[in-house]
Amino acid sequence: MEYYFILGKGGVGKSTISLLMALSLIKKGKQAWVVSLDQAHNLFDIVATPNKKLPAELKIFEPNLDGFVAEYLHSREQLLRKNYRYLTSLNLEHHFNIIKQTPGMEEYGLILAFEHFFKKANEHKDVEAIIFDLPPTAIALKFFSFPFVSLLWLEQLLKLRNEILNKKEIISQVKFGKFEIETDAIKKNLEDQIQQFKKYITLFQNKKSCKIVLISNIDTISLAESERIVQQLQSIHLDIHKMIINKIEPKAFKKNISLSFIDDNKLLFLPQAKKPLMGLENLIEFAKKLSVE
Repeated sequence: MEYYFILGKGGVGKSTISLLMALSLIKKGKQAWVVSLDQAHNLFDIVATPNKKLPAELKIFEPNLDGFVAEYLHSREQLLRKNYRYLTSLNLEHHFNIIKQTPGMEEYGLILAFEHFFKKANEHKDVEAIIFDLPPTAIALKFFSFPFVSLLWLEQLLKLRNEILNKKEIISQVKFGKFEIETDAIKKNLEDQIQQFKKYITLFQNKKSCKIVLISNIDTISLAESERIVQQLQSIHLDIHKMIINKIEPKAFKKNISLSFIDDNKLLFLPQAKKPLMGLENLIEFAKKLSVE
């Protein structure tokens, strides 16, 4: 299964192109899902039709991203309560609410939503492509970098936890002699999270299946932001699969502009639509102009 990530500056046409890509893949005989990972969902507004009236090969999802964060926080709270029961006696349990304000919760919600739909699509053997419509640049880049940064942090926490357990074992041996230490739940949780983030990194770096598609308009601001996106992705060893210049004719582009930050063979051009790209019929007609494989 192929999975596409559509990113770029706000307003360049990411959601519309996500749908056009799905329709283009469907025309080639594939089944595709489109998942909005932007809180400002607008996929159904663009197609102007409910899911049940879409082609059988296409499904659209606009998940409640806050729900993924809430579910995760609940599981973490249960883990803390289980391993630190004394918090109740000390009347500290109300401080669990501060977890909701932890930096990184928004991008972790995106990661959890990605994993949910990635697993769900893999369970449906007929789904051959899943397209993720990402939020604007700042959050999208945090989404990609989050597993890399979290892995460094978790590995240091695991190292610290092992040092704590080693000291606890020495003290116990002095007091009670040698005995088999029970598995530490906190250590196991850290190890599980490390493996999880390593899995995300492997998924993102799989160039055969993972295709990051950058969308830009021809204006100076969009192109400058696109260059920064490419550079920041390269800093975490991720590459752009294709860059789509939206609402531009190839001749006009080649005459006036050249880009140093992207290879010419990765560039695609979408002309300005002659009529608004709203409604399923108009999208299907225009999708013939797009192919990113």
